[in-house]
Amino acid sequence: MDGKILELFMKENDAWDDLITRQKKEIPDLENMISLILEGKKNLDEEVVSNVSLLKHEMHAQESCMADIKDELAKQQHFLASEKRGNAYPVHTLMSQNALRERIRSAERQFLDLKCNYLNYLANTL
Repeated sequence: MDGKILELFMKENDAWDDLITRQKKEIPDLENMISLILEGKKNLDEEVVSNVSLLKHEMHAQESCMADIKDELAKQQHFLASEKRGNAYPVHTLMSQNALRERIRSAERQFLDLKCNYLNYLANTL
């Protein structure tokens, strides 16, 4: 496969890795923020506690998804580096890069949905 395309794929993966890293760092901050907000409130009703628990569960699931994607990105980078040495097939490279791209887009949508749900929940609860 053309070395320029491989370089573009590797740069694309580096950018995604940076994005996932930044988003992953946000999740504990969001979790701490909601804990601090609710910590000072007394007599929280069961629905609020249940909603917070559900939101925190979604945050942990998103963190796990992001960790899996970071692992996939590392594997893809290794694969692309080996292809630069001529050890792979171009069709497989394109297919694996497209599959990874779709998985990352899905994770980004999930993160944005999570953040939107979080902000909506805070706006409605406070």
